[in-house]
Amino acid sequence: MKYRVLAVTGVLALVVAAVFAILGATNDDDPTASGGGGDDASIVQVAASPAPEQVAAAIAAEPPAAPQDLSLVLTAPAEARPGASVTFGASWITPTGEDISGEVDLQRIEGNSWATVTTVPVENGAGDVDVQVQSSGIYRLAYGGGPEVEAVASPEVVITAGSPLVSRITATAEKSDDGVGVTAAWTTEGGVPILGEIGLEQQSDGAEWAPVSAVTTTAEGTAIAEATAEHTTRFRFSYAGGSRFGAVVSEEALALGDDVRTIPVETCEDSVDIDNLGNGIGCHYTPVESGTFVVAHDYLGNSWWNSIPEGTFVQLEGEFTGLYEVVDRVIAQGRGSALGSASNWTCGEDCDIILQTCQGSNTGFTWLRQVEDGTQPEDQPQT
Repeated sequence: MKYRVLAVTGVLALVVAAVFAILGATNDDDPTASGGGGDDASIVQVAASPAPEQVAAAIAAEPPAAPQDLSLVLTAPAEARPGASVTFGASWITPTGEDISGEVDLQRIEGNSWATVTTVPVENGAGDVDVQVQSSGIYRLAYGGGPEVEAVASPEVVITAGSPLVSRITATAEKSDDGVGVTAAWTTEGGVPILGEIGLEQQSDGAEWAPVSAVTTTAEGTAIAEATAEHTTRFRFSYAGGSRFGAVVSEEALALGDDVRTIPVETCEDSVDIDNLGNGIGCHYTPVESGTFVVAHDYLGNSWWNSIPEGTFVQLEGEFTGLYEVVDRVIAQGRGSALGSASNWTCGEDCDIILQTCQGSNTGFTWLRQVEDGTQPEDQPQT
């Protein structure tokens, strides 16, 4: 019996050895088998790289069709109850289709820039994070870039929490021999340009507002519509509302007649003073010493500054009371700090006052020169 047991044990050892030999041969021939790397070979591990909190580019009024080959995708519900916890999902792959492990930033537009809310941990190409959403907002995922993966940002996603997103449209109308050019500037409350279709309407002689045409804004948030007007005519733009932004109607733009228009001017020392100006009022921004700047927000009844024809006149009241001729204008690319020093936009001895107000994502500077005796020359156009 003792020899029989030993014999059986020897046979089992040979069988086990044979099995391991077969498995070893299989592993050598098949790199996907256990011990050859498996799925880990197709996963790219990246180091943390915070995305910059940069000025936001134009946002589409309606979500565009997403390309199929996106490497970074954000998912989130379109609607949420204010104050509720929302799950933001991330899908992240390389341009060649490999899953990525690491972390990306979840960002939300605050003002006119992307601000990081939190980070999203991503494992094997997927991840999620829960965030409390108090109000409607625009979100994206972003990665700052590194040796393994270049910088990338996902398409934006809008979450409506209670009221839809608020936007602003300003309108300016300028007469010419060929008719009237009406310029729209459509932005978020913080000044981010909006891409989309809006309608132009006109009103004359106390009649009802009538539709004229539809225009689509550019990446700068602006569009120009052509119209005709034999007499003084009011124009405005409107948006009926959609899946991202609520309905909005611009202030009225007047195709200027023969009246001299008046700008009341106060003084201001900071952005808070400017924000609190009344409708149609400008202010002398005293911190600037390189020129005399009268500033105001376009959406507070001042967008018409950017369409006052050269050679016409405006009356200032309060600070710098007097009659002024419009001698030049430039619409500069950008807003705020993007414009650089105020000295870039002053006029030296060529003018006395610079009117400054925004137009979409850009800024208008209109140069005024005071009429010495306060009397408008005969046969000169007025505003």
